[in-house]
Amino acid sequence: MYLISFLVLAFAARLEDPADRTAFRLWFRYLAEAQYYVEPEKRPKEIQDCSSLVRYAFRESFARRDAAWMARNDLPVIPALPSISTRSGPLFVTPEGLRHFADAKTLMRENCVRVGGDLRRARPGDLLFYEQLDQADNWHVMVYLGSSQIEPDGESYVVYHTGPVNKRAGEMRRLRVNELMQHPQPRWRPVPGNAAFKGVYRWKILEG
Repeated sequence: MYLISFLVLAFAARLEDPADRTAFRLWFRYLAEAQYYVEPEKRPKEIQDCSSLVRYAFRESFARRDAAWMARNDLPVIPALPSISTRSGPLFVTPEGLRHFADAKTLMRENCVRVGGDLRRARPGDLLFYEQLDQADNWHVMVYLGSSQIEPDGESYVVYHTGPVNKRAGEMRRLRVNELMQHPQPRWRPVPGNAAFKGVYRWKILEG
């Protein structure tokens, strides 16, 4: 009975309506990118690393844009984007069941499907995952934005939170894709042949 209930809940979280899938991509990208423009002291306290940024943007994509939402999200602008009609989405699949928390590795393995190792296959709102074996927190995730929704300039971008660096709070970073492809540390380049780059992944809820 538990297994059946779990599968029903997991399936219910998928976005069957194409309009909902489009709305999710728009809100998820915007909410992740917007944090780059929010002053650190005004940013939601939960955003401390790459996976918490992704969890925040995922969850808030499904929220109602009411006064309470406005109060907890100090954003540069509230865009006129369509709402998501499905309200059962803000949970993550984990080996223990549906939870509000999932680290980067669990997001990749349980909540996304691999699109491939070629960045040209990425669509806005997809995720790039890395495993850096020389770091204590070795799993990392970036959000592929495509074009910016805040400062469109014809370029494609990724956005991510670094997580703590040298025992100091990390920071939000937003890079042009061509900058990332030429990153001074090759292990961060999203290219075939880079063993640290695990590929482009897409949210399972977008499978329909």
